[in-house]
Amino acid sequence: MAASAPRYPHRPVRPLKALKAFNGLVGDRDDTRYVFAFFEAVNGRSQEDWFDRFFDSEYGRSVVADRERVGRVLTDRETLMSYGRGTFAAAYLHYLDSEGLQPTGVFDAYWDQAPDDMANVRDHYPQLYALSYMMSLTHDLYHVLTGYGRDPLGEAVLLVFTGTQTGSRGSRLLGRMAGLRIRAEIPSWPVGRMVGEAVRLAQTSTPFASVDLLELLPLPLDEARARLGLARPDLYLATRATWSGPEPVTTKAA
Repeated sequence: MAASAPRYPHRPVRPLKALKAFNGLVGDRDDTRYVFAFFEAVNGRSQEDWFDRFFDSEYGRSVVADRERVGRVLTDRETLMSYGRGTFAAAYLHYLDSEGLQPTGVFDAYWDQAPDDMANVRDHYPQLYALSYMMSLTHDLYHVLTGYGRDPLGEAVLLVFTGTQTGSRGSRLLGRMAGLRIRAEIPSWPVGRMVGEAVRLAQTSTPFASVDLLELLPLPLDEARARLGLARPDLYLATRATWSGPEPVTTKAA
């Protein structure tokens, strides 16, 4: 019997490579090659247990069996619009339009900026590739559900939120390092408390990646949040609502 394809790669932790990637990302916060390099350098085996639980779950198996489904649903604008005002789907479309985004934008950026890495994952780790596709396309759904914006602060705390739920050392660490940079630039922002808020929200809500978020799209947005047991990031929202100064020029993950 042929051996099954490996689920995910194992790489050593390389702190200097991670620091170099972080500095590169600070210089060009839209270059996702640095995100890949950072995660590769620090994740190590931090997500092994989470990967195994996901791939062995009913939802995880469905993602692997039909990787394209999330793309089909999120690019079907006509169906999403049919769900009506006030729905999770309507909020998602508004988010895309107001930010000038495409549903596959994060995943496309990965391919554009790190084609060798993506081809390696596709060819040698098909389960991980399916998971990466799903996580990339649902990243914008995470923004809509949590209320964290695409501003550098919002991206930083969303990284912490996501990393807390998935066990990703890279996501948690990158979010915290970005937070420290932001705190240095805008000392009045309670960034540490907002990071703590993100951790609490992640721990007390249903892990997003264990749920088929696509099934929540027809629901009113507040009901979708309630289904996930998700509270609002009040400290982050209040900080953003009262800020009229310049944005920090620092890292952004996507």
